[in-house]
Amino acid sequence: MNIPDLRAELEADRAWREDEVRKLQNLGGNLGSDGERDQYRRALILMLYAHFEGFCKFALSLYCSAINRARIQCGQADFALAAASLAPLFRDLRNPDKKSDIFRHSLPDDRKLHMFARETEFVQRSAELLGRTVDIPDGVVDMESNLTPTVLSKNLFRLGFRDDAFKEWYGDINKLLEFRNKIGHGEMRAGIEEKAYVDLRSSVDRVMTGVTVVLIRSLEERDYLRTDSMY
Repeated sequence: MNIPDLRAELEADRAWREDEVRKLQNLGGNLGSDGERDQYRRALILMLYAHFEGFCKFALSLYCSAINRARIQCGQADFALAAASLAPLFRDLRNPDKKSDIFRHSLPDDRKLHMFARETEFVQRSAELLGRTVDIPDGVVDMESNLTPTVLSKNLFRLGFRDDAFKEWYGDINKLLEFRNKIGHGEMRAGIEEKAYVDLRSSVDRVMTGVTVVLIRSLEERDYLRTDSMY
């Protein structure tokens, strides 16, 4: 795993996002009056939120890709990552309409027996499953409709982090969401003063920096492996 390359990918994604916001800021600076500039900042805040969410999704997806490329076995991986990797298997296991090959013809309508047969097969093949290579599917990272602290915590939990790993930045995230939602609901029509916008921009910067630090540190320290590896 090439950590410098991964860090460079994160920094490159962040850089183009910051460059776009900076260009839009410069355009707003050419507006004639303070009132026009205040109103223009409403659109800038919506763009800030879009890039904040986009960067977080990119960063967490890159983390998943890095672990997948490491080719570790489920028996070596953090329990949450192993579970995420085996998600398709669990989905089939829970599906009451998926019939076991063992009883497919002789007992086609007995759902309870088919479920028990699948569970038995799962136990029989558990050692084989733990030997599978970790392959975290794309759907594990899910920003839902708003990247709230709760949504971020759920994503972190699914990737084997403590759900409060980004707790120190929850205030920054909530502040950005509050402005974004009010603007989207038609409030703050008079606009956003420069100081408020600068504070929000700083909040986004802190969160992006924090995400980068936490993910890179986890890869460097191989936190994606569990200490009681079965292999």
